[in-house]
Amino acid sequence: MNFFSKRISAIFIGSFLLASSAYTKPVEEEKEPRMLNIAGGIFNVLHGRKAFTYQFEYRSDFEIYRSQPLFIRPLMGLMGTTDGNLYIYGGLAFDIFVGKYVVITPSFAPGVYFQGKNGKDLGYPLEFRSSLELSGVVHKRARVGVQFYHISNASLGSKNPGTECLMFFYGIPL
Repeated sequence: MNFFSKRISAIFIGSFLLASSAYTKPVEEEKEPRMLNIAGGIFNVLHGRKAFTYQFEYRSDFEIYRSQPLFIRPLMGLMGTTDGNLYIYGGLAFDIFVGKYVVITPSFAPGVYFQGKNGKDLGYPLEFRSSLELSGVVHKRARVGVQFYHISNASLGSKNPGTECLMFFYGIPL
């Protein structure tokens, strides 16, 4: 091997070791902040009578599980409609980061549903919400996004009409 080949080999091996050490060192991950999502949208969006719906949802910063790009945390919330329906729930959110600024979040939350005077009868007080949301991380880790969810009683009641909601939200880091 000549002098030039030895230099190239040394540079190549050194670069490889430096690059591989960057991948093997644990990267300190930023903890996700507690969030308060404030949302508005359409209740019963895919079926007959629709109503305006609002939602307040708290997402804890407690890490049930974390391994990039997945972060699992508890959530709890309150959803109401202009028809007088009320849904109080608690469950889990699964934040999946796609890059640094896009988050896909499926979630599951059982809760108690109270039918309003003019509201939709969902057939049973215990209801289950399955949702999927897409959000963008904006200024100071706030989020702006859209959420779609289905609420049903999993056939616990004599009837199970279910409903779907389309929500637009702003997530405020606390």
